[in-house]
Amino acid sequence: MNELILVVDDEEDLREVVRALLELNGFDVIEAENAEEMYDKIRDNNISLILLDIGLPVNDGLSALRTLRPEYDIPIVLLTGKGDVIDKVVGLELGADDYITKPFHSHELVARLRNILRRSISTKSLRKVLKNEKKVISFNGWRLDIHAQLLINASNEEINITGHEFAILNALINSAGRTLSRSQLLDDIAPGKVELSPYDRSLDVMVAKLRKKLGDSPRRPRFIRTVRQLGYMFIADVQY
Repeated sequence: MNELILVVDDEEDLREVVRALLELNGFDVIEAENAEEMYDKIRDNNISLILLDIGLPVNDGLSALRTLRPEYDIPIVLLTGKGDVIDKVVGLELGADDYITKPFHSHELVARLRNILRRSISTKSLRKVLKNEKKVISFNGWRLDIHAQLLINASNEEINITGHEFAILNALINSAGRTLSRSQLLDDIAPGKVELSPYDRSLDVMVAKLRKKLGDSPRRPRFIRTVRQLGYMFIADVQY
């Protein structure tokens, strides 16, 4: 059975083009023109991946993503405009797995979706393996639960972090005392992502928000140190 892709966009012409392209490459495709129709399709079908336009009318794509992510563990790829940098960052923080900028090349779209689907299958397989395991990393009274993806402070309070913030923190902790380049961190956030470069500001935004949640200061860091022109380093003592 082929993977089923749900294409959510209010432009009928674009949906038809994407549908023809994906079906030509072996996917099954269903469509929705707004968020409400999208919810119905998700409830009635076993969706493998959602291709979601940010610029939906009424209930926009980011609002729909905010509603979807807590309830469904379906890979979501955003369709964005070329200049929507803030929307891209917000989308990633809300749990989008990737984004692609319109207009896009047909080969790029297919490659991105296949990459996300492969990662999703690998992640689900890993979760099964780790189901009965628990790994907690401690640093300066804080704890990071790898299995549950939870960050807990010294007062035993759970701190809400996004999936991408978790990926950044986990990567830095696993390389504590060693500088990770921007390219390495970007690859931890989304392996194989084409559009993000080492100079993309979205990584800085995510690191800044993570620091704020940790109560860390870039000028007098306790956890994350900026290594100028290179990347970032985790400097706290770590216990496994």
